[in-house]
Amino acid sequence: MKNYTKLFTTFSVLILVSIMSSSLWAKASLTKIRIGQSVDKTRVVFEVKKNHRFDISRLHNPPRLVVDFYKTDNKISFKQKKFLDSRLGKIRIKNQKKRTRVVLDLRKDFDYSYFTLGKNKRGAERVVVDLSKDLVKAKKVQKSAQKSVRVKHAKASVKPKSNLKYQHPLALKTKSKSSSKSKPQPVIEHQQKDLVIAIDPGHGGKDTGAIGHNNLLEKVVVLELARKLKKYIDAQPGMKAVMTRDKDEFIPLYKRVRIAHKKNADIFLSLHADSFKDKSARGGSVYILSTKGASSVMARLLAKTENASLKEIKLKGRDSDVAFLLSDLARTANIRASRKLGEAVLGEMGLSVHLHKSSVQAADFAVLKSIDIPSLLIETAFVSNPSEAKKLKSSRFQTKMAKSIVRGLTKFAKRNSQQPRWGESLYVKYKVQAGDTLSQIADNYGISVKKLKKINKIKHANKLYVGKKLKIPVSDEVIASL
Repeated sequence: MKNYTKLFTTFSVLILVSIMSSSLWAKASLTKIRIGQSVDKTRVVFEVKKNHRFDISRLHNPPRLVVDFYKTDNKISFKQKKFLDSRLGKIRIKNQKKRTRVVLDLRKDFDYSYFTLGKNKRGAERVVVDLSKDLVKAKKVQKSAQKSVRVKHAKASVKPKSNLKYQHPLALKTKSKSSSKSKPQPVIEHQQKDLVIAIDPGHGGKDTGAIGHNNLLEKVVVLELARKLKKYIDAQPGMKAVMTRDKDEFIPLYKRVRIAHKKNADIFLSLHADSFKDKSARGGSVYILSTKGASSVMARLLAKTENASLKEIKLKGRDSDVAFLLSDLARTANIRASRKLGEAVLGEMGLSVHLHKSSVQAADFAVLKSIDIPSLLIETAFVSNPSEAKKLKSSRFQTKMAKSIVRGLTKFAKRNSQQPRWGESLYVKYKVQAGDTLSQIADNYGISVKKLKKINKIKHANKLYVGKKLKIPVSDEVIASL
């Protein structure tokens, strides 16, 4: 019995040693390949479990890098994949007897470097390859630099040119500083552009708006106020106002928005003077667009009233989103900018006139829904309130209201005018298609993979799947092309 026990123990030890040995010398496996691109380099990251040895070599005509992973099984699902990357054209994977070979097909002869990183949470070591500068171009630049050094008296003539992609209102004229007195430098002069405010007097023509005390018509008093507001805006340096209507005429909501765009407006203000069944209701309010319901019962009722003129549009087969419709994400950014504007204007109004609401309100106003610039709907007072109806007709009240709005505009512009889109990023939605990669998507929209991942909270490239919705920050140029 003792001999059997001894034999069983010996056999168990041999099995254990065998298992440990096979585990120790198990084949490595290539589990993931991730691609990232920035302005100055393209990064290729290989994840390898139980990495033994790898080797990287360069080949020419055509230019490519060969990465050999020895004693490594390939766990990558694709054999060949193309990329829109500016440096990396294609990745090919070859399963060979003693190694897995990965070929990086380059668009040109790019310089490269590599390093390794320790195990990540998935237990994989990482081999990181960076593709950087164009070697051929670098050599030409070097030769050109050496040649220019030999030229002692070279005359340079540079024509002033501005390649400014986005110039925001109120930006000051600037000139680049010359780094050397002996060498003429290009002078970049940015044209100053007035901040254009579109003033939209509500209603008009057959659309009278609210009818208040002593048959005071909303369409009449808001037009008078709009003209006064235009006068004070035009008196401000760096500002000018445009009107969506300057007479008693009916203009559908979608056309008001179109007029503002045609006149290159940077801000949109819709002026109103509503009525309410409770004649004691008084004071001014500032509203922005809400996509999540009204901020109060009053806001919801006002939106319902102001949107009534949409019936005229629907008769013509149109709807409230007929023009200049942005994606939900872009609209959200615009609402944030509108709130900043609303807070500035409301703060100044509160110093001059009585307020109905001391905070910026929100509701689904159709006229604000269809425009892609900071926009407010300002309820100046209630025509249904006898004392306010009297104020609305007085030049003194109109002046106080107009000046307070201008002060708010000025404050908002000073705080935000140096930032494109008023400091708010615009986004579009992108639905991932089969074959897409993060580097391709990033390249198509002119952003870095790092930024794309950060915005969408993507930690690993394998989290990208068909149908996934990404939000992508875009430039004014891309927005214009959508």
